[in-house]
Amino acid sequence: MPSLSAGLSPTVRKWADAVPPFVVMVLWGLHLGFPLQLLQHIRGTFFGYVIPVYYFLIVFPMLGAAALTLFFKRHWTKWELLWWLLPLICVPGILLSDDRMWSIRQWLSWIVRGVIPGGVLFSAAREKSFLRLTNWIYPVIIAASLVGLGEVYDGGSINLWDNPLLRIRLDVPQPNSNPFYRPQDSSYTLPLSNRPGGTQGNRLAYASTLLCFLPLGLWLLKYKKRFYPARLAAVGILTSILLIAQVRAVWLGVLVSAILMWAVGLRRDRWETVRIIAGALVCLGVFLVWPRMLHELWSRFNSFHLTDPSIQARLQFLETATVLRDHWLFGVGFGQFPTACKPYAPQGVIWQATPDNQFLRWGIENGLVSLFLLLAFLFGLVRAGWKKIKLMKDVRQADFYKSLLIGWLGVALTFLFFDGFYWGACNMTFWCSLGLLATCLGRADVEQTS
Repeated sequence: MPSLSAGLSPTVRKWADAVPPFVVMVLWGLHLGFPLQLLQHIRGTFFGYVIPVYYFLIVFPMLGAAALTLFFKRHWTKWELLWWLLPLICVPGILLSDDRMWSIRQWLSWIVRGVIPGGVLFSAAREKSFLRLTNWIYPVIIAASLVGLGEVYDGGSINLWDNPLLRIRLDVPQPNSNPFYRPQDSSYTLPLSNRPGGTQGNRLAYASTLLCFLPLGLWLLKYKKRFYPARLAAVGILTSILLIAQVRAVWLGVLVSAILMWAVGLRRDRWETVRIIAGALVCLGVFLVWPRMLHELWSRFNSFHLTDPSIQARLQFLETATVLRDHWLFGVGFGQFPTACKPYAPQGVIWQATPDNQFLRWGIENGLVSLFLLLAFLFGLVRAGWKKIKLMKDVRQADFYKSLLIGWLGVALTFLFFDGFYWGACNMTFWCSLGLLATCLGRADVEQTS
């Protein structure tokens, strides 16, 4: 079927191809480099509803990028169609939800901050998108790492989350029928995150986004010899904050990423490996000279046991899966875990409105059928991408895609320990890195096989 844009000039098409990925890259970088969630506290009244301006600064540009991408798309592949149709697997659970409007709101939030930006990069990204990834997003990540290191050094006073430039009242009255807002349950307690909270206000969400870019940093170090000392320092800074953040899920992710980098052939010569390790140790040494930091790291390492309170809490919240006895097919509805699962929470444990496991939460909210379809889509896309990567003639290009794959797998692993789709930067990083990885499916520079 011919494209709707078939009659447009080449110049218009060129701009239409360039603008959507550029918009996504800018918004992705802003999410990584600054806590844009603060903009939800700046609100205006529209048609009688009090709506955060965040929606207008993020949602409308993202929807515009998606509209341009879909309008100018000339050829569709099987995986592109499956990507854009993926959100439909949540519709049955939404229709059966006890609070349908809130489920739709949460569903659309996941789509706009995840599926759409990743889909735009998958469907419209060109070589310049990769340049923006390495020349714009990666420096933003290093700056975000420095924010976390600054928190550690300064005792936590450098914190964008706790000290916004604008003090906005949070108790703005809302109409009872407002689909964009729900009052916080008085029994819901969100414990303050230990430092560093970084640009996300929570050290798990913060470190999870950083983890995705460690393989990319090593790829840059291997293939971009210009400004080598600066790139080596960047990898050292990133490695340091991933350790100092004291997030056990991220430590596990770093270990798995290192094993995968070795397994897929992202090896280096001996002296380059020594330089990387030495650079990381120098950056770490600056912080480990403080006895307090050394004590905190040692204590955190010693918390890897089943009697640790936070591990116990996560295990106890697995009991909320009991709700699936009556909702196993289509779930309780997108975003309904805090209300639907509260009666199933274990006694004596502070209710935090999350199972701290995105995939468990997905199964509870959308049903086991939807969970199976989501995992099948992710596995199938990665499997197809890996087959294409192995056929690439350019080793440098193949290693680039391998670094994207390993970074994405690291983020996916951390989602087993928190509900990452409900954190803007984490959700966007998960789907954008997967979308960039999926662009390898459209590349023609591979070995021809009979």
